[in-house]
Amino acid sequence: MKKFLLTLIAAVAIQIAVAQYYYIPYPNAGKNPAAVNPDGENPYPSASNVGWSTLWQGGAGSAISYAPEQTLPFAFKFNGVAVTKYTAGNFGTVAFDAGTPSKIPATFSNLTLPSTSIPDNSINILGIKPLTNTTYNSAIMTKTYGVAPNRQFWIWYNFFSEANIQNGWTYWAIVLEETSNDIHIVDMKTLCVTSAGALCTSNVKLSCGIQINGTTATSISTSPNLGALQTTQNIFDASDNSYYTFIQGVQPANDLSSTKSTVAPYLMLSGAPFTISADFRNLGTVKATSADFNYSINGGAKVTAAATGVSISPLATLNLSSPTKWTPASIGTYVIKAWASNINGGVDGKLSNDTSIFTVNVVDKFAPRAILNEVFTSSTCGPCVAGNINYKAVTDAKDPAKFTTVKYQMNYPGTGDPYYTAECGTRHSYYGINSIPRMEVDGGWNVNAQSFSSSLFDNFQSKPAFMEVTGTSTFKFKTVSVVANIKPLTTITSTSLYLFAAVCEKTTSKNLKSNGETEFDHVMKKMLPNANGTLLTGLAKDVLTTKNLSFVFPGTYTLASSGAAPINVATQHSVEEFSDIEVVLWVQDLNTKEVWQSGYTSHTLLGIDKQNSNAQSIQVIPNPTNGMTKVNFALNDDNNIQVSLVNALGQTVKTFTKEEFTSGFNSFTFDASGMANGVYFIKFTSENFSNTQKFIVR
Repeated sequence: MKKFLLTLIAAVAIQIAVAQYYYIPYPNAGKNPAAVNPDGENPYPSASNVGWSTLWQGGAGSAISYAPEQTLPFAFKFNGVAVTKYTAGNFGTVAFDAGTPSKIPATFSNLTLPSTSIPDNSINILGIKPLTNTTYNSAIMTKTYGVAPNRQFWIWYNFFSEANIQNGWTYWAIVLEETSNDIHIVDMKTLCVTSAGALCTSNVKLSCGIQINGTTATSISTSPNLGALQTTQNIFDASDNSYYTFIQGVQPANDLSSTKSTVAPYLMLSGAPFTISADFRNLGTVKATSADFNYSINGGAKVTAAATGVSISPLATLNLSSPTKWTPASIGTYVIKAWASNINGGVDGKLSNDTSIFTVNVVDKFAPRAILNEVFTSSTCGPCVAGNINYKAVTDAKDPAKFTTVKYQMNYPGTGDPYYTAECGTRHSYYGINSIPRMEVDGGWNVNAQSFSSSLFDNFQSKPAFMEVTGTSTFKFKTVSVVANIKPLTTITSTSLYLFAAVCEKTTSKNLKSNGETEFDHVMKKMLPNANGTLLTGLAKDVLTTKNLSFVFPGTYTLASSGAAPINVATQHSVEEFSDIEVVLWVQDLNTKEVWQSGYTSHTLLGIDKQNSNAQSIQVIPNPTNGMTKVNFALNDDNNIQVSLVNALGQTVKTFTKEEFTSGFNSFTFDASGMANGVYFIKFTSENFSNTQKFIVR
């Protein structure tokens, strides 16, 4: 009998130990848990919400209710017990009791957990309520991501509201994780909006956590007044997301989680020996004051040494490194594992999150990188204004040799941008974009352009490039001819590298529509030979490959009525000023989307098209300027021509009269250092033509 009682007590103790949760906050993570869900965050219904199932949909007048019971897509344990069914309520509760729960709150309210008004065995985001506006209702939606045995099941509360954000909206999700049985509550998007449609500053007040029964619950600490962590921008992706991970069991005292490597992915062999380092976050309950740092190279012997300067409070992060440096034997690719052990002289309480595994390429040469920034935007897109302003502010402060820009004007929202072409759509589809403003940096940062920052620019640009991409382009009448030169600096293993060339117009204005923008820059007009690029074969280290591309802009200038009916680039064009074009080259891996290198061509203007007043080949270098300035232009035949420098008020500042300009290429210089800041025009006048070219002094 005594043995039975001891066994029973032990079983109860085990059950008590299992029957609880602790949580780890990931504030301003800028991603979803494990980055498994790549989808945008658009209101339902939306064409971009592909693959989602809708459990419930309704508006502001909806009664508190449950959706029909559903079956989970994989094995899952809630509170240590296997569950197969769940029921979602439109008030923010997901319950695992069999059948429709009998407990239901009287109102949409942020009840304090635990609460007898909420079902046992439930996950809660209490305080949200259904919302109606002129286009959308609230919806509870589900989708499974990933590959077994590490899938995630998302239950998404899409486009709900809360009493404190007036007519605004808030998006949250409950995520169940296969195998680990972890539960994530994801703070996706919140915006306060008045009845007049203006932004306001209030935040939601929610009660979020897990309820075991009417007396036992684990809540996020600031519940029932938990606020969203980003409430100033309506961002349609995970770049502003935060989340809270609920883990079954007792939180260990010692738990150092390796969050990322801080070793550069590319190292020059001549710089050896190298320090192996990584960031570690303390997920334990006590401060970490000592630890060993371990690493191995390509699965080889473990290198262990005591890390110095260990002082990591709970939930804090610190960079640790090994005092034993690494000297690679030769150039090549190395797989490195790094982890901490012997925390505070004891065992790490959770080994599954310990290790960072990363790849380092040791090389003998590389080139400075010019990052490729591809921006998807439209003159009918309100949020695109802020995206374009932010992008310009970041790049205006950067060295122009360190980046290239291509902007694709899209055919939505509404009628879309009249400068949209099918080639813009091809790039849009290639990246799987489902909302704008959107931006790709070297093919690897698919985020809202409003989130682009100086530090993010620097992070991408500091990555060395292992290819040189240079070229020349000439424009004569309506023909652009490009010579692209590609020189790998390392051995190429990819068989899916393509050369892309985009002819862009530096500044346009005739495509203005409804978002308030009056000027647009770096607008893509034509890709050479098309948006599918040119396959590169036979690439070898230090061997130059040359590709010749050309295109004749056909017909006359045409402004499309909408992006839904774009111009036919085979018979028409939308170039406002041929003298204002530029050519961007880049090499990209079609499969991984990685951009190896980009660059502008060295551009020469060789001709004037008399039949198109917008096609006078005139170039001001540099532009903007504040010193010696060069003007290039070309003539069809001999002309007596007068050149005037005119300010924004139409007043002539300087006049240049030349009697002996000849047919073909011509140039002259002037000094702008004494001119006031502002907009100016170079005005060309002869008996055969008259034209102007804008430039800026600053």
